[in-house]
Amino acid sequence: MQLKPAPSQLRRRLIAASCALLSTSAARSQETSAPGFVGRVLKDWQFESALAYYHEDGRIQAIEPVVNASHDYGDGGNVSLNFTFDALSGSSPNGALPSHAPQTFASPSAKSFASARHPFTTRPGNLPVDPSYSTARAAGGAEWTLPLTRLSRITLGGKLSIEDDFYSGTVNASFAHDFNDKNTTVTFGINDESDIIQPIGNTPVPLSNYAAFQKEGNKSKNGVGALLGLTQVMTRNWLTQLNVSVDRFSGYLNDPYKIASVLDAGGTTTGYIYENRPDTRTRKSVYFENRVGSEHASVDLSLRYMTDSWGIRSETAQVRTRWWTPDRQHYFEPTVRWYHQGSADFFMPWLPAVDQADTRYISADPRLANFHALTYGLKYGYELGNRLHRSSSEFTVRLEYYQQTLAINNRVPDGLQGLNLYPGLKAVLIQFGWSY
Repeated sequence: MQLKPAPSQLRRRLIAASCALLSTSAARSQETSAPGFVGRVLKDWQFESALAYYHEDGRIQAIEPVVNASHDYGDGGNVSLNFTFDALSGSSPNGALPSHAPQTFASPSAKSFASARHPFTTRPGNLPVDPSYSTARAAGGAEWTLPLTRLSRITLGGKLSIEDDFYSGTVNASFAHDFNDKNTTVTFGINDESDIIQPIGNTPVPLSNYAAFQKEGNKSKNGVGALLGLTQVMTRNWLTQLNVSVDRFSGYLNDPYKIASVLDAGGTTTGYIYENRPDTRTRKSVYFENRVGSEHASVDLSLRYMTDSWGIRSETAQVRTRWWTPDRQHYFEPTVRWYHQGSADFFMPWLPAVDQADTRYISADPRLANFHALTYGLKYGYELGNRLHRSSSEFTVRLEYYQQTLAINNRVPDGLQGLNLYPGLKAVLIQFGWSY
């Protein structure tokens, strides 16, 4: 994930492209009204487009246009296509701790500090971040649902994602069967993911000295997973769902751009090393959701518990409600989401110099730390109805605020007293959507 054109240029291009994507539905209303092959093909398709802007306080910002298209054949069969483009720019924490002294880092593409194209210096007391960080990702996928019998169906799908330094391909298949007058559905699905990691400047040797710039070739990883789900219609207005899933990844699971500070007994930074994580990871999770609705309101409550072989345990709870106006033309949907996770067994915010030779695994990545987070959101929807000559069409606006608080209890070395070593994260997301 590294350097692209200047962020300002990239954002201007994306905004223009996203506006074009958002206008797809309007253009389609003219296209399908005209005779011809295109009109006949597209007249029964449902389109959804969205443009999201994400901004972290003092760090990353991103723009993401999304387009989905689906066609229902009426016999239980369905085809859906999707395309996503992400552009990220801004500041990315590299894993090093703040210090009372300035710290200088080289760009990941450098073979040495002398050859660094974008070296940056962090001021005393500031979290080390790379201000030249930028990346772009394009992803496309498709799914096909095919009815086997009146009560059974199979879904096949695939997805391809491309970044500057990362290529990912996924295939999936699932089987669903209805019971109890179609009030009960059992689903079983499997997926396989293959990734190629090509870090800018090659892959750093795990646990090697950051200043030595010891690099290796490209790496890869693979993941397989399975899901068993049960969906039950409890009453006319109540639907419940239970999913149990497990997946296992193996191969190169490090973040090639993350480092950890090495400190002496007094808390002075003596250097940095590249992180190293185990080369396998198994995750198990349980997801439980209940939806209750009435004529003018609905409530959705979901709970999730996850555990993995790295020692991480996480819990998630989300409540989403929706209120329609009496004419059901407008609706409001507030959301609250709470998340907590424990740290990975090998998470260390820094490494004591005396332990450097005995360290096998270490990561200072805050995504593997002990933290909790709250997300507050509000979505507004406007049902366009037959205004665009379609039975269902709507415009939506969604706003979310995210706040993360780290809970790292490691003793602060004397030499780092007075510094905010573990700043939290605040982020805002706004998204505009149009379905047609």
